[in-house]
Amino acid sequence: MLAALGMARAGMGRCAMKTFVIVLALLAAGKLGWQEYLFRAGARDALLDAYREHALQACMRDARNLSPAVSPQAWANPQIELVIGKREFSVYPWQVDHANWNARYRNPYLFLTAGLHPGQLFCEYDILNASASVRRL
Repeated sequence: MLAALGMARAGMGRCAMKTFVIVLALLAAGKLGWQEYLFRAGARDALLDAYREHALQACMRDARNLSPAVSPQAWANPQIELVIGKREFSVYPWQVDHANWNARYRNPYLFLTAGLHPGQLFCEYDILNASASVRRL
């Protein structure tokens, strides 16, 4: 009877230890996920703050070529989004030697939408090349 009682206690100890290890693993995964989220959010905010004015100036310069002309007030309060990679290029992930692979999968871009008429004026600012292209949607 004592032997059976000892085995029961050992089984309960193993179950408690497994539960403890699983909880620790979940806490570690949650911590790593939270740190990754904070890093990415901070990097996004830093890039937006650093390049917002450059992007606005480049977009306003490029928008002057459109007809009819676009007023500077259209760019007063744009919606800005940071995107990694340009989806317009038809390059597959395994074509790493392709000339446009970095532009498709690595380079950061800022997409700005003019504030007066949402969806009407769209600007794509290439951060690495410091160039903008404006088009109407």
